[in-house]
Amino acid sequence: MSMTTYEMARLLEQLDESPEKVMFGKLLTELGNQSSERVRSAAKQVPVPILRDLIYQFNQVIESRKNEQIDDLVKEISAKGISAEQLREYLNK
Repeated sequence: MSMTTYEMARLLEQLDESPEKVMFGKLLTELGNQSSERVRSAAKQVPVPILRDLIYQFNQVIESRKNEQIDDLVKEISAKGISAEQLREYLNK
């Protein structure tokens, strides 16, 4: 039985840190480095339901990783000597 690339990606997603998952991450990174025209051209070859599912999956990952960005900002601001209270006061101006 042959699997599509998409089906294989979904299966590999279930594994923790397999070499395939690492390579798939590199593939997605490379896709992100392509021009928008090239990405749109390739996306036209993918069925719409699969595109919708990909968008949903990416949105889920983005939402779950927001705290990573917040943690990075907190470290950066703290390293510059700005306290949470100072930031709160500034934002409430």
